[in-house]
Amino acid sequence: MARNARFILSFFVLMFSGLSYGQTEPVVVTATRTAQTVDASLAAVNVIDREEIEALQPVTVSDILRTVPGVFVSNSGGLGQPSAVFLRGSESDHVLVLIDGVKVGSTTLGSTSFQFLDPDQIERIEVVRGPRSSLYGPDAIGGVIQIFTRDPDKAPRASAFATGGTDAYSKFGARLSAGGNATKFSIGANYEKSTGYDVCKGSTTAGCFTFEDDLDGYENLSVQAKLAGSLNEQTDFSVSYLSSTGETEYDGSFSNETDFAVSVLGAQLNVNASERLGLKFSAGQSQDDSDSLKNGTKTDHFDTTRTSLGWLNEYSLSSQNMAMVGIDFASDEVDSGTAYTKTSRDNLGGFGQFIGSVGMLDVQAALRYDDNQQFGDSVTGDGSIGYDLNASSRITAQYGTAFKAPTFNELYYPGFGNANLDPEESTTVEAGYRWQDANSRFSANIFSSDVDNLIAYDAATGAPGNVNAAQIQGLELQLDTAVDAWRIGAAVTLLSAEQDGGTYDGKELPRRPGEFLELRLDRTFSKASAGVSLFSSGSTYDDLANTRVIKSYTTLDLRGAYHLSANWHVVGKVGNLTDEDYENASYYRQPGREFFVGVKWMQ
Repeated sequence: MARNARFILSFFVLMFSGLSYGQTEPVVVTATRTAQTVDASLAAVNVIDREEIEALQPVTVSDILRTVPGVFVSNSGGLGQPSAVFLRGSESDHVLVLIDGVKVGSTTLGSTSFQFLDPDQIERIEVVRGPRSSLYGPDAIGGVIQIFTRDPDKAPRASAFATGGTDAYSKFGARLSAGGNATKFSIGANYEKSTGYDVCKGSTTAGCFTFEDDLDGYENLSVQAKLAGSLNEQTDFSVSYLSSTGETEYDGSFSNETDFAVSVLGAQLNVNASERLGLKFSAGQSQDDSDSLKNGTKTDHFDTTRTSLGWLNEYSLSSQNMAMVGIDFASDEVDSGTAYTKTSRDNLGGFGQFIGSVGMLDVQAALRYDDNQQFGDSVTGDGSIGYDLNASSRITAQYGTAFKAPTFNELYYPGFGNANLDPEESTTVEAGYRWQDANSRFSANIFSSDVDNLIAYDAATGAPGNVNAAQIQGLELQLDTAVDAWRIGAAVTLLSAEQDGGTYDGKELPRRPGEFLELRLDRTFSKASAGVSLFSSGSTYDDLANTRVIKSYTTLDLRGAYHLSANWHVVGKVGNLTDEDYENASYYRQPGREFFVGVKWMQ
């Protein structure tokens, strides 16, 4: 199926272009750090709002992200197992992840624990595809994913739900919201548990490097709260908190259970100092803590903390032009039973940005300087232009640079780290076309990225090294439209991600299929809704040498909901309807056919 991606998307474009389903223009803030409509943004962006999330009935955040072109998620075995997000073919730690504006992720691994985040605690997700180091500093080579937690303005006054499913799956949750015009508050808590299945097939040479014939369970308690309001007519504020704690089991020779605790606390203050000047202040801290256990006995712990402060000034030069100047400070720390050579580092960055029009062109340009305690100075920048062909269509072009600082594991892990590593650097060029009327949207983006100083294991030194580079090219296509009560969505990615130089010159980067496709079809009725999603991935490899093949696969999901009354409705979902036997990582089974049914109440 994935080999026919070009034909399938062309069919949908020809068949459904010009049809409509009625929608408001979504707003995105991640692309420029200020509010814009998606149509006004020059970047390749996606916004998945709460309505879309509820329609998908996602079990994990990965179920949401895979609807975005250019995003591929590699999961090592299902619920609660590690999920690596590859954005535009870049490494999984080349994606900057924010939650309510706060940088998150493990400082030792460099990646974010998406598998522990609860979709029911999310209001919307914004995905910006393409480099954004000029605005955010390190990590944003492939792009930025920002998750916004539930909004008190939009959350129901009271709600509760219960869900059951395959593998003794159960999930319960409740939410309360209160407040008036000046200040509003919302808090929700969910508990999720599953006995799971035997994740790893077992091997002494790859995968989990062991044989454990047992069920790998998962348990998670998530809490989310947000307070938002106005101090006066000129000043708004918000405080948000999100946490997930629990345990996940797996197969492993040194450890086979992780007790985890991830959390993020953030605060923002927005001041309209004058008709032209706006000030934004932010502070936040995220934690990613884990205890490793073997058959119930603790073997080690890795507790990482990221603290961030920000000051942003927006100045309106005219009705169409804006200048921005900002300063960011970030501090990363690690505490572990493993003796790291260094356990903290700071990064101070300053940037400027112009957003506006020059003649017939829309323009966005940014330049940033970072002073990193470990690596010294770094300068990144980007520039974008847009031209309206007519009232419905636009062409865009972008150029940007970005960098990624090595992780604490790559630098300082005893017997493995290399403190002489340089940051990974990238340059990206991109061109885009988008068409839309009042309701329907179609977009196409083609890009090419060169990543230098790519960090990989160097057999000559027995440690990580800046041993090679990578060349990544891709085409992303997306369509959203409808016919009467039918809504159709399609996202296709064609990708070439190859190593450039080093031992494996010309080999494909692992776990990046050359093509993947996601199709959605939803139908609304007077008191019900139904939908189907198809995801198809081409084959890829699981190692740098391209010796272990991960086969292509196609999965099909069904979902439905029925409104018993204005306050009560039931939902149901069948995952992997055809019981496809497939893997995202060698030796790690993905879930077979799954059933879920639940009841929801809200007031």
